[in-house]
Amino acid sequence: MDITQIASAVAAIVAPFAPYLIDVGKAVGKKMAETIAAKGGEAAWSKAQSLWSKIKARLGDDPEVKSAALMLAGAPDDETYQTLLTKVLAKRLEQNPDLARELLDLLGGEKAAQRVLAERGSRVTSVMQEMQGSGEQIIHASDRSTIEGVTQKKKKR
Repeated sequence: MDITQIASAVAAIVAPFAPYLIDVGKAVGKKMAETIAAKGGEAAWSKAQSLWSKIKARLGDDPEVKSAALMLAGAPDDETYQTLLTKVLAKRLEQNPDLARELLDLLGGEKAAQRVLAERGSRVTSVMQEMQGSGEQIIHASDRSTIEGVTQKKKKR
Protein backbone atom coordinates (compact mmCIF):
# COMPACT_ATOMS: atom_id res chain seq x y z
CA MET A 1 0.00 0.00 0.00
CA ASP A 2 1.48 3.35 -0.95
CA ILE A 3 1.50 6.55 1.12
CA THR A 4 -1.49 8.08 -0.70
CA GLN A 5 -3.57 4.93 -0.14
CA ILE A 6 -2.71 4.96 3.56
CA ALA A 7 -3.63 8.65 3.84
CA SER A 8 -6.85 8.10 1.90
CA ALA A 9 -7.88 5.13 4.06
CA VAL A 10 -7.17 7.10 7.25
CA ALA A 11 -9.16 10.11 6.02
CA ALA A 12 -12.10 7.89 5.01
CA ILE A 13 -12.21 6.20 8.41
CA VAL A 14 -11.75 9.41 10.40
CA ALA A 15 -14.17 11.57 8.36
CA PRO A 16 -17.52 10.46 9.82
CA PHE A 17 -16.20 10.87 13.35
CA ALA A 18 -14.17 14.05 12.78
CA PRO A 19 -16.54 16.30 14.76
CA TYR A 20 -15.98 14.09 17.82
CA LEU A 21 -12.24 13.49 17.33
CA ILE A 22 -11.27 17.09 16.66
CA ASP A 23 -12.02 19.70 19.31
CA VAL A 24 -15.00 21.36 17.66
CA GLY A 25 -17.71 22.37 20.06
CA LYS A 26 -17.47 19.15 22.08
CA ALA A 27 -20.76 17.80 20.67
CA VAL A 28 -21.37 14.55 22.54
CA GLY A 29 -24.12 12.45 23.98
CA LYS A 30 -27.07 11.26 21.93
CA LYS A 31 -25.85 12.79 18.64
CA MET A 32 -22.48 11.05 18.99
CA ALA A 33 -24.17 7.71 19.76
CA GLU A 34 -26.38 8.13 16.68
CA THR A 35 -23.36 8.91 14.52
CA ILE A 36 -21.44 5.89 15.82
CA ALA A 37 -24.42 3.62 15.12
CA ALA A 38 -25.01 5.08 11.65
CA LYS A 39 -21.36 5.05 10.58
CA GLY A 40 -20.36 1.52 11.46
CA GLY A 41 -20.63 0.99 15.20
CA GLU A 42 -18.13 0.79 18.01
CA ALA A 43 -15.46 -0.98 15.94
CA ALA A 44 -15.38 1.87 13.41
CA TRP A 45 -15.32 4.45 16.21
CA SER A 46 -12.43 2.63 17.92
CA LYS A 47 -10.48 2.42 14.66
CA ALA A 48 -11.00 6.15 14.01
CA GLN A 49 -9.89 6.98 17.56
CA SER A 50 -6.76 4.81 17.26
CA LEU A 51 -5.76 6.35 13.94
CA TRP A 52 -6.38 9.93 15.06
CA SER A 53 -4.56 9.38 18.37
CA LYS A 54 -1.52 8.08 16.50
CA ILE A 55 -1.56 11.09 14.15
CA LYS A 56 -1.90 13.55 17.04
CA ALA A 57 0.87 11.84 19.02
CA ARG A 58 3.32 11.90 16.10
CA LEU A 59 2.40 15.17 14.35
CA GLY A 60 1.28 17.17 17.37
CA ASP A 61 -0.39 20.42 16.39
CA ASP A 62 0.87 20.54 12.80
CA PRO A 63 -0.97 23.60 11.43
CA GLU A 64 -1.80 22.07 8.03
CA VAL A 65 -3.11 18.82 9.51
CA LYS A 66 -5.08 20.71 12.13
CA SER A 67 -6.57 23.09 9.55
CA ALA A 68 -7.62 20.28 7.19
CA ALA A 69 -9.06 18.28 10.09
CA LEU A 70 -11.04 21.27 11.38
CA MET A 71 -12.58 21.83 7.95
CA LEU A 72 -13.48 18.14 7.73
CA ALA A 73 -14.97 18.24 11.24
CA GLY A 74 -17.24 21.06 10.13
CA ALA A 75 -18.53 19.08 7.15
CA PRO A 76 -17.64 15.37 7.52
CA ASP A 77 -19.51 14.35 4.36
CA ASP A 78 -17.72 16.90 2.14
CA GLU A 79 -15.44 14.99 -0.23
CA THR A 80 -13.37 18.10 -0.89
CA TYR A 81 -12.35 18.32 2.77
CA GLN A 82 -11.69 14.59 2.94
CA THR A 83 -9.44 14.92 -0.12
CA LEU A 84 -7.67 17.88 1.47
CA LEU A 85 -6.95 15.88 4.62
CA THR A 86 -5.73 12.99 2.44
CA LYS A 87 -3.28 15.29 0.62
CA VAL A 88 -1.95 16.85 3.82
CA LEU A 89 -1.56 13.46 5.50
CA ALA A 90 0.18 12.01 2.44
CA LYS A 91 2.68 14.87 2.51
CA ARG A 92 3.38 14.28 6.22
CA LEU A 93 3.61 10.51 5.79
CA GLU A 94 6.24 10.99 3.07
CA GLN A 95 8.26 12.87 5.68
CA ASN A 96 7.47 10.32 8.44
CA PRO A 97 7.77 6.78 7.04
CA ASP A 98 7.62 5.30 10.56
CA LEU A 99 4.22 6.91 11.08
CA ALA A 100 3.07 5.58 7.70
CA ARG A 101 4.01 2.03 8.79
CA GLU A 102 2.26 2.48 12.15
CA LEU A 103 -0.93 3.69 10.45
CA LEU A 104 -0.73 0.86 7.93
CA ASP A 105 -0.53 -1.62 10.80
CA LEU A 106 -3.58 -0.02 12.45
CA LEU A 107 -5.40 -0.32 9.11
CA GLY A 108 -4.69 -4.05 9.00
CA GLY A 109 -1.35 -4.16 7.23
CA GLU A 110 -0.76 -5.16 3.66
CA LYS A 111 -3.44 -7.83 3.90
CA ALA A 112 -6.29 -5.47 4.52
CA ALA A 113 -9.82 -6.34 5.53
CA GLN A 114 -12.85 -4.27 4.67
CA ARG A 115 -15.95 -5.09 6.62
CA VAL A 116 -19.47 -3.78 6.58
CA LEU A 117 -21.03 -4.92 9.86
CA ALA A 118 -24.51 -4.27 11.19
CA GLU A 119 -25.43 -5.50 14.64
CA ARG A 120 -28.08 -5.01 17.32
CA GLY A 121 -30.87 -3.79 15.06
CA SER A 122 -28.74 -1.24 13.21
CA ARG A 123 -29.10 -0.14 9.60
CA VAL A 124 -26.19 0.57 7.23
CA THR A 125 -26.81 2.10 3.79
CA SER A 126 -24.88 3.42 0.82
CA VAL A 127 -21.38 2.13 1.50
CA MET A 128 -18.62 2.10 -1.13
CA GLN A 129 -15.40 0.22 -0.48
CA GLU A 130 -12.49 -0.14 -2.85
CA MET A 131 -9.46 -2.30 -2.15
CA GLN A 132 -6.22 -2.78 -3.99
CA GLY A 133 -3.97 -5.73 -3.31
CA SER A 134 -4.58 -8.67 -1.05
CA GLY A 135 -7.23 -8.83 1.63
CA GLU A 136 -10.82 -9.70 2.22
CA GLN A 137 -14.11 -7.85 1.95
CA ILE A 138 -16.94 -8.98 4.21
CA ILE A 139 -20.58 -7.97 4.61
CA HIS A 140 -22.33 -9.19 7.76
CA ALA A 141 -25.69 -8.37 9.34
CA SER A 142 -27.07 -9.91 12.53
CA ASP A 143 -29.62 -9.26 15.27
CA ARG A 144 -32.39 -7.85 13.03
CA SER A 145 -29.97 -5.52 11.23
CA THR A 146 -30.14 -4.31 7.64
CA ILE A 147 -27.40 -3.56 5.12
CA GLU A 148 -28.41 -1.92 1.82
CA GLY A 149 -26.59 -0.40 -1.13
CA VAL A 150 -23.10 -1.78 -0.52
CA THR A 151 -20.57 -1.77 -3.34
CA GLN A 152 -17.23 -3.48 -2.87
CA LYS A 153 -14.58 -3.34 -5.57
CA LYS A 154 -11.24 -5.06 -5.63
CA LYS A 155 -8.64 -3.57 -7.96
CA LYS A 156 -5.74 -5.55 -9.31
CA ARG A 157 -2.32 -4.03 -8.77
